Amino acid sequence: MTYTPNETLEEHPHFPIVLSTCEDRNQSRKLHQLSPSYGETASLFRVQDPFGLRKAIVPLFHADRAGILSGMGTGFALDPWGRFLTADHVIDFVRKSNASDGRYAVTPDNNVLALLGIGLIFGEVGVPSEAIVAMTDYFTPAVEVENPLDFTGTKARRPYDVAFIGSRTRPPADIIRNLPLRSRPTSPRVGELVVAIGFPEIELAHGPAADLPVAITEGMFAAYGRVSHLYPSGRDRTSPTPVFEVEANWPSGMSGGPVFNAAGEVIGLVSRSIAPANGEELGVAWATWLAGAVAPSMWPPSLDAGDAYWRNGWAAVRSDPWAVQGFPTTETDAENISQRLGADFSAKHVSQRLGTDTFTVLG
Repeated sequence: MTYTPNETLEEHPHFPIVLSTCEDRNQSRKLHQLSPSYGETASLFRVQDPFGLRKAIVPLFHADRAGILSGMGTGFALDPWGRFLTADHVIDFVRKSNASDGRYAVTPDNNVLALLGIGLIFGEVGVPSEAIVAMTDYFTPAVEVENPLDFTGTKARRPYDVAFIGSRTRPPADIIRNLPLRSRPTSPRVGELVVAIGFPEIELAHGPAADLPVAITEGMFAAYGRVSHLYPSGRDRTSPTPVFEVEANWPSGMSGGPVFNAAGEVIGLVSRSIAPANGEELGVAWATWLAGAVAPSMWPPSLDAGDAYWRNGWAAVRSDPWAVQGFPTTETDAENISQRLGADFSAKHVSQRLGTDTFTVLG
């Protein structure tokens, strides 16, 4: 791959990038060629995909003690059971206390909510309650760094700018999709074309979350950029998150959104950015480098390290004739299903090709 620094994003050899959810690709559905419409530029443009990517990439909201909603940023689904990924700085204010293992209690008067993809809506209609999921589990990887204000040599823990969040209940299967994510992706290269997706435009009619429906207007946008620098150990002592720097325009609200490589796989998430200067199309942005920020043991066991389009779980399996029932996250749940189905079934650790009925027994 070759490119010249002064070429436009549209002239890059890998433009446009083709995206799809795991389910769409596994079902050989039409893939989404991510290109701006007439009058827009590749640096920032609206994404017209109400039924695919919107079911995997979601806007995040905060509900305060009074139930008043406000937009926070972007997240995306990791699996069908309600695990999501976002930037730590999007949700760090809900923490009640720090924890050495990266897990945090949250204050009871704060709540993080995700709006799941319910498709294309015309006119003013209410948001169905099943499309709003509340997060109850938070995990942020952290690293020990030297504390310049402590002369005793005590090390401080600083979080990486990536956060795993889990929903209180499993989202309905028809309004959640997954993105291909390499839990051990290859390193991005300088000059590589990447594209980020998020929600810089969120408007809502303020009202108690308990009184949903709430009027929400959102705009999903994509923004191309070129990788300009790699920082596998972070930019400095106060910013230890492994990142890759991108010449891009990633406005506020896109934080936590996925960053895709030319193969359409998630390799990072939107972390920080500096807006373009007057007259400039691109600013400077930093994407959390997922391969460096998240150790293999920290990824949810549902992710398949060998194939980005499969997820691991449990199921009640019968060998002869072959049958698979259920796809829960725990062996206990699979055993309960097996007991209801009869002696021919047993709980097995399995992997599913998302969006299909294809399963592989793992052991």
